[in-house]
Amino acid sequence: MPSRTKPDARGRTTRKNPEEHLHPGIETYRIIVDHAPDPVFLTDTSGCITYLNPAAERLFGYRLDELAGRNLHDAVHHHTADGRPYPREACPLLERLRTGGVIHDDVAVCFRKDGSAVMTAISSAPVVIDGEHRGQVVFARETGARVEAGRAAHEGEQRFRRIADAMPQVVWTTDANGTVTYVNARFREYTGLPGLVGPNYMSPMHPEDLARREEARQRALREGGEYRFEHRIRAADGSYRWFLSHGVPLKDESGTVLGWYGSSTNIDELRRASDALRKSRETLRLATEVGDIGLWNYYPRTGELHWSDTNKRLLGFPAEHVMTNEEFRARVHPDDLPMLDAVSQQALQEGTGAKFDIAYRATRVDDEALRWFRGKGEIMADADTGSVRIVGTTIDITDAKLGEQRVREASQRDPLTGLPNRALLFEYCSRLLAIAHRTKSSGALLFIDLDRFKPINDTHGHGIGDEVLKQVARRLLNMTREEDVVGRLGGDEFVVAVPHPHGTHGPATVARHIIERVSAPYHVDGLQLHLSASIGISMFPQHGGDIDTLIKCADSAMYVAKRGGRGRFAFYDAALDDKAGRIEQQLRTALEGNALALHYQPVMDMDSGRAVGAEALLRLPVPGGALLTADEILPAAEAAGLIPQLGVWVAQEACRQHQAWREAGLPPLNVAINVAPEQVRQRDFVAQLADSVRRYGMDPACLQIEVSESAVVENVQDTIEALEKIRALGITVALDDFGIGYASVGQLGSLPLDKLKIDQSLIHAIQNDPRSRTVADSILALGRSLHLKVVGEGVESADEFDYLRAHGCDQAQGYYVSKPLPADEFAQWFRAHHEPVHAVH
Repeated sequence: MPSRTKPDARGRTTRKNPEEHLHPGIETYRIIVDHAPDPVFLTDTSGCITYLNPAAERLFGYRLDELAGRNLHDAVHHHTADGRPYPREACPLLERLRTGGVIHDDVAVCFRKDGSAVMTAISSAPVVIDGEHRGQVVFARETGARVEAGRAAHEGEQRFRRIADAMPQVVWTTDANGTVTYVNARFREYTGLPGLVGPNYMSPMHPEDLARREEARQRALREGGEYRFEHRIRAADGSYRWFLSHGVPLKDESGTVLGWYGSSTNIDELRRASDALRKSRETLRLATEVGDIGLWNYYPRTGELHWSDTNKRLLGFPAEHVMTNEEFRARVHPDDLPMLDAVSQQALQEGTGAKFDIAYRATRVDDEALRWFRGKGEIMADADTGSVRIVGTTIDITDAKLGEQRVREASQRDPLTGLPNRALLFEYCSRLLAIAHRTKSSGALLFIDLDRFKPINDTHGHGIGDEVLKQVARRLLNMTREEDVVGRLGGDEFVVAVPHPHGTHGPATVARHIIERVSAPYHVDGLQLHLSASIGISMFPQHGGDIDTLIKCADSAMYVAKRGGRGRFAFYDAALDDKAGRIEQQLRTALEGNALALHYQPVMDMDSGRAVGAEALLRLPVPGGALLTADEILPAAEAAGLIPQLGVWVAQEACRQHQAWREAGLPPLNVAINVAPEQVRQRDFVAQLADSVRRYGMDPACLQIEVSESAVVENVQDTIEALEKIRALGITVALDDFGIGYASVGQLGSLPLDKLKIDQSLIHAIQNDPRSRTVADSILALGRSLHLKVVGEGVESADEFDYLRAHGCDQAQGYYVSKPLPADEFAQWFRAHHEPVHAVH
């Protein structure tokens, strides 16, 4: 077209991109015709000019931009050799240009741009690319008379052959009987044959395809048209490749076929790709059938839906059923349909290439079974019509979903007891709370902690401990209602949710029953074991509106119950929480400002009556001049996670004060500090103790740590290792509150100890309780047998003091000796009582 031309360096016009009308690689042909001495035209199938060479421009006086798009006949070809004009409908050139026919030296008068006539001999041949008729190549040779027709025909033939030899296709001609009369260079190059024609022609066609070629040619003769057929040609390397041959008949004026002109295009890659596609489709079909994968196409604009047989079978439809989108939607679960619509609409909005993957439920039409399906889809634009469609797959994932459900249920159940674990417990309780919100009803949550379970686990092994936990779970299930929820949070902690209680009496009654049932003996592998339970109770909606808050409140109440003596229950009291919060804040402020204090309770040697040491007891000054004791401070410190920090401060302050007393003239004395279980479990606990001793230059033999029975039995082996390291520093170790039932005699023999301190509850009951007296006597005897000093703590009367001294107790501590004193008052008291006396009363 004119808009696609530009002048070259010589001033003539050329097409910007002639390859758009010529096959890629045709540049070779353009070079040939550009240098040809005679005019050459290239037309499309309608006879319109798309190219003319320089010789044509010189002969006719036109540039390409002047003739491009014009019909060749209309532009230059008007009259026969004798001067008679050609009507368009009678022009043989125009006919050949349209039909792809061949012309040999048709002599005619053509006209130049300036109007002058020129006698020419015109030849024409079709241009066939990839088996498709793309246009005509037209040769126009100037001649002065018909006598030159023979020479022109010969030259035209030579030009034709040169062009044909440059073609990428195999070009050939035959006579009317099909005998090959010409093959181009491409034939010789591809086959490796000499290109002999006539009777000596050597056919490279596959023997199995010869009959089909003849059948195609005979059919074309009968029908009077062209023929096409696919066949194989043997290459020079002996391999066969697929070609598409196109034969066009050459006829005389009567319509008799004089010969055939044709080309053969290599379609081997296309054929192989087609075979691969066919095999791929077959593989896909087999894969979808074996894998039970349904295929579908959906056109949103028209609602047209196409399902594969497998897809129909997945939803219980017969193969012959014509599926509609309305039928499919009717089978989808109502709860899943909005999600399905939203996902597909979102993908359609994103456009071509958007994908989605969704799981949904649908009911089969044959058995009404509800099944899970997974649908995948991708938005595509139809290559032919441009219409948008969704292409997708469907698989039945019901078994996988059921498996997931089983795994989920297993993951939400405590594997030991089968009770709901924390995750499922929270889910259940959240549902109960939602119901209670709607119905404006109340509920209770009981937080249960087993007392003395840890010693059972450590003493008898985890197997025995696990069996005890199973029995506890069964007892809780057997004594609660069906609507109650029983769960295990972990370790020895359980929760019971009680919907619809009747005031406080309901949960209180349940708590009493739980304590009673849990406290009954456990029989495991010939052992009779005993537990108790401490229970905290929170109420909905009084104490909170969510499960986290209710558990936190119940947990806080459980610690109140445990401090009351175990085997008890307590309701949550916000005032206690407020008090704990105030204590925590005061404790943090005191730690930051070094405002804590230690009071020291003297320890007396019972034989000599002389003061030999003191136990450092924590005190927290509060507004108004009062002091909070350790029993009030430690629960808040434990809840706030301040125990490790508090322990470091106590150790450093005790060491500092001991050296201050030494500098003030007091003799060396034993100072005891209490160590919490959390401290013993710290990896740097021993290093911190050693650092405190070194920092203040204290003799390690003057420092004593006191650990409770519970701290020892929680992790016996680790505790032993820590205590051995402490004793290696020269620090003495005492077992505090001994006799309340945690440690066994067997464990005691393996512990690196220096002292036993008899629990004050036994001391207070010595006079009135024979059992307590027997336990105290046993501890005294045990201390002597293990070569351990025994200290009676909490001694408050002369009778208690005298009994202990008479039965071999080494040291005494308590209000009978002295109350805890500030550091300066203790120094005065110590000086007054350091000299040995025979009695303190």
